[in-house]
Amino acid sequence: MERTRGVGLLTLGSRILGLIRDGVMAMQFGNGAVMDAFTTAFRVPNMARQLFGEGALSTAFLPVFLRDLEHHGKRTAFQTASAVLVMTAAFLLALVLVAEAILLSVLMFVPLSAEARLLVGLLATLIPYLMLVCVLAQACAIMQGLGEFRVPAMFPELMNALWIAAAWLIELFVEREGTRIYLVAASIELFGIIQLLLTIPTLKRLGFQFEWNWTASRSRIIEIARTTGPVMFGLAITQINQMCDTLIAWTLTEPAQTDQAARWLSHYPLTEGTTAALYLGQRLYQFPLGVFAVALGTVIFPLLATHAARNDEQHFGEDLIRGLRMCLAISVPASVGLILIAQPLTKLLFERGQFDAEDSRQTASIIAAYASGVWAASLLLIINRAQYALGDRQTPLRVGLFAVVFNLTVNLSLVWTFKGIGLAVGTALTAVFQCLLAGWLLTRRLHGLPWLAQIPLLGKTLTATLIMALACALVRKFLSEEVFQWGPPILQRGVRLAGPLLAGGLAFLLAAKLTGLREPFELLARRRSR
Repeated sequence: MERTRGVGLLTLGSRILGLIRDGVMAMQFGNGAVMDAFTTAFRVPNMARQLFGEGALSTAFLPVFLRDLEHHGKRTAFQTASAVLVMTAAFLLALVLVAEAILLSVLMFVPLSAEARLLVGLLATLIPYLMLVCVLAQACAIMQGLGEFRVPAMFPELMNALWIAAAWLIELFVEREGTRIYLVAASIELFGIIQLLLTIPTLKRLGFQFEWNWTASRSRIIEIARTTGPVMFGLAITQINQMCDTLIAWTLTEPAQTDQAARWLSHYPLTEGTTAALYLGQRLYQFPLGVFAVALGTVIFPLLATHAARNDEQHFGEDLIRGLRMCLAISVPASVGLILIAQPLTKLLFERGQFDAEDSRQTASIIAAYASGVWAASLLLIINRAQYALGDRQTPLRVGLFAVVFNLTVNLSLVWTFKGIGLAVGTALTAVFQCLLAGWLLTRRLHGLPWLAQIPLLGKTLTATLIMALACALVRKFLSEEVFQWGPPILQRGVRLAGPLLAGGLAFLLAAKLTGLREPFELLARRRSR
């Protein structure tokens, strides 16, 4: 747990800076058409990073890289890694050039509304970041294979810090909103180059040597390429479902100038700003997911892959169950806690400048809806990592196909009645469906997992979570706007968030201690475990 704790703390810092970054963007651009366009455009390279870079390619690459280290030595492993870096960069460069040609042609020759023109222009600006961030993710996967987890976890912190500084400086010197959003997008490209250059010293320190040998690496590259497609789709379902939320929201949002826009709908169920609210909701929904579940998955995957390479079924099962227990004990209270603090969190982070009280209310309700699926998405991440460590790429793919159909069906059923909240609820329900199905199939693959033995853990977790929720709700009532009015507004908002958060956290730890729930304390303990 030592590595998990270290990566988790760095990820926590990154997520906090990310929330500050989103708050700065919301303050400067509000929750309107400009932010709708930017969040939709930025989702493309960000999703590519999660799917291709940090997701499929790293998951397909690491077992091969670790197998080479285990059986063939560093030179062979470095040849494989070097070939993957070259092929990844070449493939993505070609993809970016094609995408830029298409986007520029659309801008030049296709009549577009003002909103659509802004979206296409921002996409053209941000698409090159796709290549930079995916190559960065591949370099970080090499570091993780060599046992370095903390440096890769620091890069998101650096990006968020630079982004905040750039947005602040741009607002100081540029007045026009459209120009400012393009400058923010261009600065992201620059920061991607800086991050990529900063990987070189760490790779050298770890002893990595770039060694291009296509003949020696060809069979491994073919193996990784064949694996990447199914793995990418299997890992990507959460991101694909969130992207579906965004595209549905963008399509079903009424244009600002309906008389000039070509419209095929007689009624638009969503209003301007829903896309940006979904983006902010997804960001906060991913906060607990990234702080712990992604950190745990990052650390446990090389461990499970090593056990699988050695055919060590006993330790594979032990580490998998331990990871699932840890994940369950943390993700359930995280789900409930995020639901309870969604409103004060949104008010503190975003409600200022162009982001008004109605924007805050809309975003908080979407955060709460997404939060209901945090526990399922967290467990699913560990379950999928176990499948890939075993070399099974087809099961997550098949489960993912069912999940996409399920998500689209539920989303399109709920959006007309429940608006943006319906899209978030649909994605949360999909995460639950996918987690249960994937867990059942993994149990069959491993000829049974001791699920019944985890019932006491579940009971303790639910008991501690209920006590946490009661403490959080009581403090929230005591610090409500009608009761607590001491100090400036920003201080009041901070207290209304910090009070329930601290009370709920302490109540959960106390209840965990009384019920014998050990997992949260194992995470906090400083001793090193196997």
